[in-house]
Amino acid sequence: MSNVRQISVFVDNRPNQLAGVMKLIKDSKINVRALSVADTKDFGILRMIANDTEKTVEILKAASYAVKVTEILAISIPDSPGQLSRVLDILGNKNVNIEYLYAFLGKSDRAVSFVIRVDDNANAAAALTEGGIIQLTENDIAEM
Repeated sequence: MSNVRQISVFVDNRPNQLAGVMKLIKDSKINVRALSVADTKDFGILRMIANDTEKTVEILKAASYAVKVTEILAISIPDSPGQLSRVLDILGNKNVNIEYLYAFLGKSDRAVSFVIRVDDNANAAAALTEGGIIQLTENDIAEM
């Protein structure tokens, strides 16, 4: 199984808060490879994959941000109609619940990459392997 570590940062839902996080990351010469922001009225959750997870967590915690690291799956599929539906069918047929997913830039313009958070990484990874879906490692993403 090739779990990838995702960093979640809890950010106040006010002007310039996200910019502050990203400035810390920029100043530390960290490269963000995948990114998603979800919000509520009072705070946002910035989810990202960085090229250096440990350093990213360290600088964010030092700046007093609430940070959590979660293992997720990352995949690469052909950029053609129906491919995501195929992945969702593979996971659904194995009773894997998808909590969220988001797309990110990959290595090729003929493929699309996704972060997938599921309720059972091991079961999902086995199902994806059985279905011939390419799973990305943390190194694969860092090198994109």
